[in-house]
Amino acid sequence: MAHSLSSLIRRGFEDACRDAEAVSALAAAVATDRCLRGLCLGDLPILMHRRCVPACRQDEVLAGVIRAYRKGCRKVWGPVLLAMLGPVLVRGAARLSAKPPVIQEEDVDQQVVVEALRAAAEMPLPDGCRFVQRRLVFWALKPVGRGLVREERRQSRQQSVENTKEVRR
Repeated sequence: MAHSLSSLIRRGFEDACRDAEAVSALAAAVATDRCLRGLCLGDLPILMHRRCVPACRQDEVLAGVIRAYRKGCRKVWGPVLLAMLGPVLVRGAARLSAKPPVIQEEDVDQQVVVEALRAAAEMPLPDGCRFVQRRLVFWALKPVGRGLVREERRQSRQQSVENTKEVRR
């Protein structure tokens, strides 16, 4: 049975919070990044999803989590980062259309997650960076969208087996 992207992200986050390394990963991140002080892992997705939290505070915390992901335990910070971006990633993946029979919806979801983590690891993140969530999601969805367009072009150039047999007759 296929699971939704949001339920997989939620389950991964819950597993990361229960991980033995979670406490030490958070302690190491708090020691190096002031913006994470006073927060626990469970607070981070809630902070990103609340509209009453100022955007500059959300940018600051998300940038801190990205720095922790780059420096620290990716097994813990990866699911935390995905939980923080969950609703935006789910909406973005839903906007991208699968290209059956080769690329299914689950493949698109998986690629969005992989690209989001790759973007978190590689995208430029200057101090005081604004619109961090928007930038990260753009960096994640753009290559997935390009890949889907490439696949659509490839499929449009192919002929079906039935057409090939009719041409030979």
